[in-house]
Amino acid sequence: IQHSNSHIKEKISEINSSISSLDRRLDTAERRIGDAEDVIQNLETNVSHLQEEIVKILGKTEDLENHSQRCNLHLVGLPEGVEGKDPVAFLKDWLPTFLNLPEMTGKLEVERAHRTFIPRPKDSERPHMLLFKLLRFRNKEIILRQAHNSGPLRYKNKQIYFFPDMSADLYQKCKSFSEVKRMCKDLEIPFALLYPARFWIDFKGQRLFFTSPSDAENHIKIALLRKKDDLPPREQWTRPSSRSEKNAAINS
Repeated sequence: IQHSNSHIKEKISEINSSISSLDRRLDTAERRIGDAEDVIQNLETNVSHLQEEIVKILGKTEDLENHSQRCNLHLVGLPEGVEGKDPVAFLKDWLPTFLNLPEMTGKLEVERAHRTFIPRPKDSERPHMLLFKLLRFRNKEIILRQAHNSGPLRYKNKQIYFFPDMSADLYQKCKSFSEVKRMCKDLEIPFALLYPARFWIDFKGQRLFFTSPSDAENHIKIALLRKKDDLPPREQWTRPSSRSEKNAAINS
């Protein structure tokens, strides 16, 4: 019996020792987990801060990119080769006459001009786009406004389009307002798309600004429903061509 009691005590002692060891290991694990959680929390805070900084930097970069292109224009549809070997001289002489801008004759200053750098298209394909940079931003505005107000432009039986140069991101932002622009046209609500992609409407005497197309559309719908005015069915909305739409977005 004494031998059995001694054996039991020995086993209990071993068990107690094991439990103590497990307690120590558990305390160590809990401490390490707590330290890891603190590190992760700090990392999450830093990542969140860095994401905010990246958004700010990307916004500034996009703004700088668009400002560097603010005097640039895209000329689409001009037949290949009509500009000759000196596209700058051609544009200086041709643009004032083509757009009926006699006040620019002999005064239009074009810094540089070139076709897009892609293989020369076949006769049956659309010609290269001609990119050119004006010395003065005011001249760009005048050209775009005159092109927009003159309606369809044709040169040598070819449709001609003028577009402002902008970053791909800004173009997508402007394009996202297409639906609400159609709504405003159908409802005869004055609107404009301001730089950079800020939508302005004059709604029942209120001047409102939106950076989200869905916010603008929802505001108009809710306001009209309150007045018990029904919106026209979506399928009846007029869909202007994407090219004229893009031009109007910037000229508005």
